[in-house]
Amino acid sequence: MPKKSQSKSKANVKQEASVGSRILEALTESEISQLLDELFVVLSDEQRVTAFAQLQTDTQETLIQIITPPQTVKQTTISKVQPTSNAKLAQTWSELWREWNQIIWQASQEEGKYIVQEVSWEEPYFDDCTFVEDLEAVAQKMKPLVKTAFENGFSNDDGFAASLLLAESEIADGIPDWMEIANGIHLEEATTSCLLEWEWLLVQSQGQDGFTLAQKVMEWESEFSDTSLNDEAVIDFFSNLPDVQKKIILDGMTANRKSEEWKSELENTYSYWHIIYMELMQQFATPEIYLNNLRATISQQWQNGLPVIEDLLAKQEYRESLTVIQEALDALLKNKQEKNPWTPENSLLFVVMDGFSYDPGNGEKQKTLLRYYQQAVRELGEIERANALEIQQVTFECCYEWSSMFKAFAEISVSQNTQQALFTSWRESIIKRGTPYRYSGLYTKVKPVDNWWLHWLLDSITAKEKGHTWFRQQIIEWLENLPGEQTQLGEEYSVLHLLTKDLTEIEYQGKSPYPKFYEVVILPNQLSTRDDISRRKYLEEYAPPNLWEKVMAYWQANLHNLIPKPDSSQSSDYTKNAQWMSALKELAPHNYDTLLSQWKVQHKRRPNLWKAMRNLGLT
Repeated sequence: MPKKSQSKSKANVKQEASVGSRILEALTESEISQLLDELFVVLSDEQRVTAFAQLQTDTQETLIQIITPPQTVKQTTISKVQPTSNAKLAQTWSELWREWNQIIWQASQEEGKYIVQEVSWEEPYFDDCTFVEDLEAVAQKMKPLVKTAFENGFSNDDGFAASLLLAESEIADGIPDWMEIANGIHLEEATTSCLLEWEWLLVQSQGQDGFTLAQKVMEWESEFSDTSLNDEAVIDFFSNLPDVQKKIILDGMTANRKSEEWKSELENTYSYWHIIYMELMQQFATPEIYLNNLRATISQQWQNGLPVIEDLLAKQEYRESLTVIQEALDALLKNKQEKNPWTPENSLLFVVMDGFSYDPGNGEKQKTLLRYYQQAVRELGEIERANALEIQQVTFECCYEWSSMFKAFAEISVSQNTQQALFTSWRESIIKRGTPYRYSGLYTKVKPVDNWWLHWLLDSITAKEKGHTWFRQQIIEWLENLPGEQTQLGEEYSVLHLLTKDLTEIEYQGKSPYPKFYEVVILPNQLSTRDDISRRKYLEEYAPPNLWEKVMAYWQANLHNLIPKPDSSQSSDYTKNAQWMSALKELAPHNYDTLLSQWKVQHKRRPNLWKAMRNLGLT
């Protein structure tokens, strides 16, 4: 054998017989870790230096960082990040790309992981949500490695955008022709960030700038048919670029704002390009240019009028500020004031907006608009409107606090017509929200009730000629004439529920002496409104002393007529019927015995009914 061949053969044998490779094959990671711990204990410093000298420079540096204890606080902080060699990072990067590509391969298979059929009689569909989530899980691991991978040329991949564009094509070719990606592939934060950082690194390596990156991202967007980037991730990425690059991007957008590719994006307030543009303009352009651009978008986003109005008020341009205020109101109330245009004197803005302010802070921008409006008209001497706007603002704060609202209507000076209009707006809103909803079936008409005890309570509080006596007369007369049949009760059945719940809360703090009746029939959890406390406070003050007893006497006398009939139950489920019978037994035992005797005759062939009754110990 030639010497060269012999030498090559010996090298192969030596590589195959490598102790390190045999250890890797024979031991677990835990065992290898234990072995290394023991070796580093027995090796002298000289032996470590000799061993390390045989390794690549990057490997040496990584090992030295691992075994050398930190000497300073700064080094201690740095040492918390595990040192990793470039070779290990390259291996990790390669493994993550394999995982990424496997996900895309699965998505392109006609019977792959992402083709889902929930039930046999429904068509299968492409599960875009799970596909996106799986990509995101890999991207979260890749995100910290992107810069290192790009700078060290860890892979020959063309980047994330190219990969996703190819994925769209492969998925479209792989899934059945009739199947669509119905909801689109909406990338999440880490996936979008990886794509943008890779493209930015590529742009910089070619000596180009941030506007080139923006144009490149727009090109990818136009090429994608189903894929879209995460809006917040795009905004965050461009917002965190160096100021020099952000200024270049602003100049590029401004120079191209009339071009076909940029015009629609920069004029659409819901586009992240528009949001980025306005943020950059606020940072780098003059206030006048920024505010002029902001004003042009008020019809799309009414909130954009607030900085413009604030600036005009600061300049004491009150007439012009009213023009912008009206523009903002028109945008805010779009489709809500076609027949009856809103003014501060004719109705409450909070009510017109459907009382949306459920959480603290939700109505802050609306209150700011009203405050600016009030400032402008006050400076112009329009005192009536300024005071009406004061009531408007109180409503945003205290709509469901009756005492605060009564105080505002009584103490803030407006004309009688304005006061009546705004009070009526508030009163109708309170009654509308307090009216319990009752589903009566698709084809069943329920007898409406236009005037009930909540109307009387509010009128008694605010009308001097009515007061406590009138309210007590009204509610007692109503209760005494209340029908005992459900079909005759109509909507009065629901308002009786609310009255029963309120009185139980007043008398017993919700711990009814008839707990089964309270939970099964009254269903207190379904009758909660935001003004519960205020309503009960005034009901307690205005109601006759024995009203709870009178209401419960009505239920005791009539509950047996209101119990759901077994022959109306669906799917032979009689749980509800049995629960109501349990409530009747608790509330009116005699009526329960009578009805039970009737049911034993009328419904003796309903075994599931009697099973449900037995489950509640009723037979």
